[in-house]
Amino acid sequence: MLMRTTIGPDDAATVGELLREIGQGRGTPEELRDAAIYWSAAIDPDMECADLQTIAWLLRDASSHRRVPTPNRDRARYWAAYLEGRMAS
Repeated sequence: MLMRTTIGPDDAATVGELLREIGQGRGTPEELRDAAIYWSAAIDPDMECADLQTIAWLLRDASSHRRVPTPNRDRARYWAAYLEGRMAS
């Protein structure tokens, strides 16, 4: 049995938009940029917990990277914690 998330479509859309912003940031390092763009298109309200955890880790990485604008770092930190709290079996 696969574990699924309990995030709603609005949350998925908001996180997807944040990931797009991070991926399109001028100073965002290439590896972080590529991962953010990939996951911005892949996030879904009914995704497996392992994938959601990957997104949360990506957001945590972005939240600690000085080349990501401060507002996006703050939002990434918030959404990483939120996503981790929404994982359910």
